Amino acid sequence: MRSWLFLLIALLVAAAVFALALLARNDYLLFAGFVVLQYVVLATAWNILGGYCGYVNFGTAAFFAMGAYTTVAFHKLGANPGRYLSDTPFEFLSVLLPLSVPTLVVLGGIVSGTVGFGMGYLTLRLRGVFFAIATLAMAVVLQTVVINWDFVGGSRGAYVIRPDRVTLGPMSLTYIEYLFGLMLVLAVFGLWVARLIERSRMGLGFATIRDDELAAEASGVPTLRLKLIATAVSGGLMGMAGAPLPYYIGYVEPAAAFGLPYAVNSIAMPMIGGTTSWVGPLVGAVLLGTLQQIATVTISSVVNLLIVGVLLVAFVIAAPVGIVGLMQEFLRTAAPSRLNLRSIVVIAVASYSFLVGILGIIFNIPAIQTANLGLAGMGAFGIIVGALNLTAAYGLLKRQGWAHWLTTSALVASVALAATHLWLSAQGLGFHAGMIAVAVVAILLLQMRGVKELYGHHPSSTVPVPA
Repeated sequence: MRSWLFLLIALLVAAAVFALALLARNDYLLFAGFVVLQYVVLATAWNILGGYCGYVNFGTAAFFAMGAYTTVAFHKLGANPGRYLSDTPFEFLSVLLPLSVPTLVVLGGIVSGTVGFGMGYLTLRLRGVFFAIATLAMAVVLQTVVINWDFVGGSRGAYVIRPDRVTLGPMSLTYIEYLFGLMLVLAVFGLWVARLIERSRMGLGFATIRDDELAAEASGVPTLRLKLIATAVSGGLMGMAGAPLPYYIGYVEPAAAFGLPYAVNSIAMPMIGGTTSWVGPLVGAVLLGTLQQIATVTISSVVNLLIVGVLLVAFVIAAPVGIVGLMQEFLRTAAPSRLNLRSIVVIAVASYSFLVGILGIIFNIPAIQTANLGLAGMGAFGIIVGALNLTAAYGLLKRQGWAHWLTTSALVASVALAATHLWLSAQGLGFHAGMIAVAVVAILLLQMRGVKELYGHHPSSTVPVPA
C-alpha cells in the first residue's frame, strides 16, 4: 500500500473514531482516549530509535516534558506579551501571540527534536547499556533545569487556564473534544511517519544498525547520520505528544511531567506489541493503555505500573518478539503460502482468549479482597481461569500440542464462570450473555478439522489391509 493511501485510510478511520466519540457523549471516554492516544504517539516515537535502531532510550519523559514546558512557556508569553517582550529584540512576536495549540504542538516537536539531535550527537558514540544510562542522566539534568527555572513555575508548577469551548468553522467543541481530536490526528501522523521510515531505504539502514552495527559501518552505511536522524525524529514526536498536556490537565509540575510512567510505558508498549513493525507499538499502546484505564476505575491507579511490569517480564521471557511477532511466526508456519481460514480462526480465538484472560484477572482482583468468602472464592476461580486463557492463547500461537485441549477447557470454564455470575446476579446481563455466546462460538470453531490437524489431532482414517 502506498504511503499516501495509508495516510488517507488512517485519517478516515480517525474521523470515524472521532465521530463515534462525539456520539457517545461521555467525557470520561474522551479523557481516557486522550491518554491512550498519547501513549500511541510515545510508543511509536520510542520504537523509531529503540525498535528500528536497537538503541534503548530511557529519556522519554525528558522529551515529553520538553514539549509540555514549551507550551507552558509560550502560554505565559501569550498571556502577557507586553510584560515579557517589550523593549526586547523579540517585541515583534507579540502580534503572533497567543499561539494556537496545533502551533504549540509543532513548536514542542521542534524543541524536543533539536534536543534529541543534540543528545544523539553527544551520546550515540556510546552503545548498549552506556547509551541507556546516558539518556537517563539527560532526563535528570533537564528535570533539574526545569525545577530551577522560575519562568515556567519551577518546582511549584504552573497553571494553564483553557477556554471551555473551541469553534472550528461550523463546529463548536468542548475543549476535551478538541484535544482528543488533535491527539487523534497526531497519532495518525506518528504512525504514518513510522511506516514511511520502515518501508524506506532509511528503514533498511536502521535495521542494519539494529542487527550488526559494526558490519553496517564496514559496508559503508552512514550509521552516525542515521542514528542522529532517529534521535531527532523520535524526540520530536515525543515532544509533540507532550505539548497538549498542560491544556489537558490544567497544571504541570516537574514530578508529573518527568514521571516514571511515561518512560516505562513507552518502552513496555512496543516490547509487548512488537518492535520490528509500526503495528507493534500501536497494538501495545492500545492494549496496555486501555488496561491501565480499566484498572484505574476497577482497582486503583497505583496498580498501573504493576500491570505493565508483570506483562513486560512475561513477554520478555515467553515472547520477546511481542504480540505482532508471535502472530507473524504463527503465520509463517501455519500458512506459509497464503492466509487461510483455519489460521484466521486460530488468531481470532487466541486474541479472544488473551483479552478474556487479562480482563478476567483485572476484574477479579477486587473480588478476592472482599470479606465475603463466596465472592472471594469466585474471584480466585476467575483469576485461575484468566491465567489458563492466557496460557492457552500463547500455546495456540506457538503451535503447542496441548494448546487445543487447554483452550477448549479454559473457554468452557469461562462459560461456567459467566453463567454463575448470571445466576447469582442480574447485573451485567448483556455482558455475561455475550461472553457465553462468543465463548461457545470459539469452542465450536476449535473443533474444525483443519484446526485440529494443526495441533496434531489427526482424524482417524481407515487403512486398507493388503491382501
